[in-house]
Amino acid sequence: MEFAASDIAEALLEITGDALLSGNFDAFAAVFHVPQVMATMAGPIHMETMDDMRRAFDEMHQHFKAIGVTEMVRTCVAADYKSSTRIESTHVSDLLHNGKRLSEPYPVFSVLEKVDGDWKVTGGEYALEPSNGQALALSRADVSHRPQSTQ
Repeated sequence: MEFAASDIAEALLEITGDALLSGNFDAFAAVFHVPQVMATMAGPIHMETMDDMRRAFDEMHQHFKAIGVTEMVRTCVAADYKSSTRIESTHVSDLLHNGKRLSEPYPVFSVLEKVDGDWKVTGGEYALEPSNGQALALSRADVSHRPQSTQ
């Protein structure tokens, strides 16, 4: 039985939203694949390892706590199978504090792929200005932000 593309996209949105708000990296990481490239209006963010993703997750979680996010409302606008193992979806994300909007909602385009039998986010484009706190948090995942090893 094949699930509706929107049901898969919404399930992943629920998992990642809950994980970001609660600080549960393991739940978040379970539905993301690395390596991948994400993007904001500042440009591409190259995530090659789970450590890269962990930096972005920690920064986003801290950003959401700092601005007082109590709820993430993410509404799937479109989700379509491009193949039996690939879904492209768009959702609108709204950050709230006790029901009050903290910023303008923004669209996100995501690529979901079946990896080893499980649906995972394999890429995303976030319509966020370079100065946006969430965009800055995401940018911390880029390999260029890795601590340099000393030899």
